Amino acid sequence: MDDVLEETSEIFRTASGEFQLRGLCLDVFGSALTTDIRGLKHAGVDGEVFYHRELAPNWEGLSQEERAQKIDQFIELSHMLGQEETDENPSDQFLQLVATVHVKVLLLAWAYDRTYSYMDRLFNGPLQYRAHRYRIAGGRV
Repeated sequence: MDDVLEETSEIFRTASGEFQLRGLCLDVFGSALTTDIRGLKHAGVDGEVFYHRELAPNWEGLSQEERAQKIDQFIELSHMLGQEETDENPSDQFLQLVATVHVKVLLLAWAYDRTYSYMDRLFNGPLQYRAHRYRIAGGRV
């Protein structure tokens, strides 16, 4: 998943630096590279539905602090689900819940990091460190 997310870090950024979580969600669901995504798609969940039902309420219109709190809550829920005692054949509903929480945590945390990370802003934001460094080094970096 990390390779998929890293490749998208610039594709889904607006000129103002805001990371476009909806676009990332649609891209991740379109590629279906993980077991969790494939399971959700098999259950009839597509990227648009997932974004509007699971991500948008926990992202759109929220402050940085509120977004961080939501992510922390979902991480805690993921941990609780991981501790759940299940028989050797957990129900499809349980597996879908686990997949939903895992994908939600990954996408929200990635968008949060891409939106608020200092290093990301340094390299890709208004400072354009990477571009300036390249220009100063005469294209040799």
